[in-house]
Formats: sequence, C-alpha cells, structure tokens
Amino acid sequence: MLSLQHVYYNIDCIGLGHFLDMPDSVTLAEPENHSFHCLLDVSFCQDSGYVVLADKDPSTGMHCIGARLEDTQAVLDAGFATGSATADDGYCTGCTNEDSDAPTSGFQATIKGTVKELGDGSDSVNRAPLLENIEVLDASVGCETTIVNPVCMPAPPAPEEDIKVGDEVCITNYLMDNCELISS
Repeated sequence: MLSLQHVYYNIDCIGLGHFLDMPDSVTLAEPENHSFHCLLDVSFCQDSGYVVLADKDPSTGMHCIGARLEDTQAVLDAGFATGSATADDGYCTGCTNEDSDAPTSGFQATIKGTVKELGDGSDSVNRAPLLENIEVLDASVGCETTIVNPVCMPAPPAPEEDIKVGDEVCITNYLMDNCELISS
C-alpha cells in the first residue's frame, strides 16, 4: 500500500481563501481553524466534495492538496461522529460526539483508498489524484509511509514505483471542502 499523511478540507473554502465563519483565517495556512460546522453542515460545501491536504510547502507556508476524495458521505459520516455536538451550543448541528474533549475545528483523519484518476495536471484542484473506495479512520491510525507527492511542491526523489491508477494509498491530515474552487 502506498501512503500519504494529510488532512481533510472542503474545496469551497480553499478557493475562497478563508473560512466562511472565520474570514481572518487563511485556509491552506491554518486548516486547524476550519470549523466542523463550516466543513460539514453547510450544504454548499458538502456538495463541493472534499480533499485531504498534504504537508505545508516550506517556501509558502501553505498546505498542498494531497488527493481528491470521491465519497463525500464517508467524510460526512466520520466528521459528524468526530465533531463536538455540545461545544458552542451545538454550532455543528450534525455533529454527534458528546465527549467534553471532542474537537470543534481542524478535522484530521487517515484516509485509505484506491487511486481512480491521477489528476489532470491543471492549475485547479483537479490536478490532484482522485481516490475511490475510501475508508475514513481516526488520525491516530496513521500511515506506514508517505509516497504520494503533494501537487504544489517539487517531486521528491522517485520511489521505486510511481503511483498509478488502482494503487491503494493512505493519507493522514486535515480535510477541506471544494465549494469555493467550484464557484470561483
């Protein structure tokens, strides 16, 4: 299995450049500030799809796009189960986790899936690989290794095998929605 450690985001907030409920926060620089409400409750953001982020590019301080995720419902199910149902008077209306230490922002998870498409090399989120048959696991599960190259940084030395359609991969990082990229 090929693996990559990263975080989930919705594509909408990436294109907008800031979070809908936190306009002073830069999305790809501060994914830890992305509220579960903004990520999961907003239908426009749900409809945009999700990506898992890669590490930060040291030259820009911005996270790169790791991979696009085909299964929105798997992200929603895991996110709602992880996010706090009680913080901020239930700000995340779909969240169900009643633990006192449940997170309210910065949804991190481990994604395991199969590469369906390699990406189109464009200047949009579509340049990233598309994963299908995904599993959304707790971030503490982690990945054994990371060899999927973030699309915004120069490629590291080539692994023994290049990633190809049908490969299984693993990514642990923040999630982001796709909605602002679609609307811009």
